[in-house]
Amino acid sequence: MKIKFDGYAFRFGLLSWIIGLIVTIALVAACIPVNWFASMVADKTACKVMLLQPTGSIWQGSASFGFSEIKIGDFKTCNAPYGMTQHFSWSSQCSLMDLQCKWNIQHSNLARPLDLSLTMRGLSINANQAELPGNFLEGLGSPWNSLHPRGKLKLQWSDIKWDEAPTGLVEVQFLDITSPISLVKPLGSYALKLQIDQDIKVDLFTLNGPLLLNGRGLLANGRLSFQGEASALPESIDALIGLLSIIGRKDGTVYRLKM
Repeated sequence: MKIKFDGYAFRFGLLSWIIGLIVTIALVAACIPVNWFASMVADKTACKVMLLQPTGSIWQGSASFGFSEIKIGDFKTCNAPYGMTQHFSWSSQCSLMDLQCKWNIQHSNLARPLDLSLTMRGLSINANQAELPGNFLEGLGSPWNSLHPRGKLKLQWSDIKWDEAPTGLVEVQFLDITSPISLVKPLGSYALKLQIDQDIKVDLFTLNGPLLLNGRGLLANGRLSFQGEASALPESIDALIGLLSIIGRKDGTVYRLKM
C-alpha cells in the first residue's frame, strides 16, 4: 500500500511539474511584447521597414510601419524614418485543439479587416485590398527614395497560402505618380504584379503616362534579381531627361533601372 501510494505521489508530482511547465510557457507566450520584434523587422529588411510605436503583445496590440535606410558607416543603426503609416491594431484567437492561431488586423486603409491564420502547415492570408499614400514607395529604396514620389497606391491580393506549395497573386497599382523634381505631372500610372510560387515572380509595366517603366524579376531566397528599363514618349523626352538619368544608367535609347 505504501509503495503504491509513493508511486502515485511520484506520478502526481511529475504530472504537476509538466502542467506547471506548460502553464508557465503559456503565460510567457501570452505576454510576449511586440516591441521585442522591432529590431528583428528592421534587421531583416535592412531598415527599409521599421516597426514604430509598438504597444501590447503579439496577440493583441498596435503599431505603425516606418520606412528608412541603414545609417552610412553603421550597418546596425537605422536613420530616422522619413515616412510612416497610420497606426494599425490586431487581436488574435488560438485553438490548441486545431493547433491554429488567427489574427484579425484592422487599419483605416484596408477595405475590410485582414484575416491571417497560422497553422502547423504554414501561413494563410485572406483576399483583401488597401490604399496607401504615394510616399510608401520610398520604402523600396533606390530610385524611389530619390524621386520622392507622390500619388495613390492601390494594393489587392488573392487568397495567399505560404506553406509547402505557396500560392497567391499580389498587384500594386501606382496611380497618377508625381515627383517634386519633375515639372511633368503626372508622370504616369504603373502596376507591379507579384506571382507567389516557390519563388516570387515580379512584373512591372506601364498603364499610362509619358514616363515608361517596364521590367521583370525574381525574388528567391530573400534576394531580388530584377532587370528593367525606363524611357519616355518621344514628345516628353526633353522634359524627362533629367529624371531618367536619376532613375537609371543610359543604355542606347533606354535607361536601366537601378533596383
